[in-house]
Amino acid sequence: MKKRFYIFLNLIFLLSLTTCSTTEPPIPPEETKPTLTLELDDTSCTEAWLQLKTKDLELPAELTLKQYNSSGDSVSHIFLLNTPDSLLYIDSLFPNKTYKFLITMQQSNNASNELSVTTMDTTSHNFSYQTFEFGEPLTGNSSRLYYVAIVNENDIWAVGEIYVNDSLGQADPIPYNVARWNGIEWVLKRINFPVVCGQSNLISYPSRSINVFNDNEIWMSTGGDKIAVIKEGIQINQFCLPSNLNMSINKIWGVDKNNTYIIGNEGKVGYYNGTSWSSVTSGTTLPLTDIYGKDDNQLYISGAYTPEVKGVLLKGNSSQFSVMINSEIISENELFEKLYGELASVWLDDNGTVYTGGNLLFQYKNYKWDYVRSLPENYIGGNPGASYRGFISSIRGNASNDFVVAGDRNTLKHFNGINWQQIGLPYSPASPIIWYSVAQKGNTVVAVGDYGSKAFIIILNR
Repeated sequence: MKKRFYIFLNLIFLLSLTTCSTTEPPIPPEETKPTLTLELDDTSCTEAWLQLKTKDLELPAELTLKQYNSSGDSVSHIFLLNTPDSLLYIDSLFPNKTYKFLITMQQSNNASNELSVTTMDTTSHNFSYQTFEFGEPLTGNSSRLYYVAIVNENDIWAVGEIYVNDSLGQADPIPYNVARWNGIEWVLKRINFPVVCGQSNLISYPSRSINVFNDNEIWMSTGGDKIAVIKEGIQINQFCLPSNLNMSINKIWGVDKNNTYIIGNEGKVGYYNGTSWSSVTSGTTLPLTDIYGKDDNQLYISGAYTPEVKGVLLKGNSSQFSVMINSEIISENELFEKLYGELASVWLDDNGTVYTGGNLLFQYKNYKWDYVRSLPENYIGGNPGASYRGFISSIRGNASNDFVVAGDRNTLKHFNGINWQQIGLPYSPASPIIWYSVAQKGNTVVAVGDYGSKAFIIILNR
């Protein structure tokens, strides 16, 4: 993820850069004319990030950013520049609109190039959907699915525990631990793990997590210390974590097998470098519930402890994680030194904004925490469950204008870059449907969980 230094430019506030030169800049010769260059860094539906590069400019310098829209309307922002190269942040834009930006110097007629920027368009909320349920209550065991991964729209893996009767109509105590979508139907499978580590006997334990690597090899874990390896739909291996890790697995994450992370309870993090496993310091003892990153050098891990309604967000890499922010039941005047409630899930969008939430949904953008203010009733004192959404268990998506949150009370909300909408089945505060995990890839969204004592899946296509 790129490192960014910001000047924030809008009609409300103005901040200078966080870094400054410790020495006086040289005075350019009279014949040297400073140059200003604007380049586009990123956009969202309502924001733009512009790279400003300067040469032979005496600092600090007072500059003006001029912004024009297609109707000819203009806005000017005056700011103080303290470093030669800076990133300018502009908000309050409109989706799918073209703007032109120009930097001028207050003390001369010098100006930058004129930069044309088109903001991202919103995405569609219009998804068709199918629902599926699995499990037979007469077995005496409840079926549920904990996690889902999309290889492509015709190859989707949902893991958990599904109990059915055997061919004689008797309760089968050995669950199916995978439901695999082949583009037409879900096929139940049993993936086997060692009954006891170090022994050859295998059994289909319930599964808690699954990860698809960039070569489409799949690792699938129990809620204990066991992992199965699947290639092209066929199980090719199974193994146990080394005893020195001493952890049970809640989630697996990795882009490739040489940079794989596992998280568990008591703040435990394990790392696999392709050859060996190691324990990574996390900075917390709370149960860790979700992990996500753009690459293996900058990762985020969320944690939640339901009995005390508290959580944690960690930031780090294979060497060490540390606490980025804690959460618990707090008053509004304590925000944003801490966040409110649990932090069950974490996700990053294409602009590097960090989203985390449970009771509420928060974002970390431009080095600042805030509510996700586009989400109705999303603040301390709000009452979202009464009419809008329940607890957020999972956050996943494609980009800043296309992601989904899922949770209890059949919460399944899609953000299109401007606003949120329930997708799939209608939301109801009395709904028994609980979504534990959601995944999105392209125009396909899949959520998994339970509906009473049955495992439940929804596939949505746009």
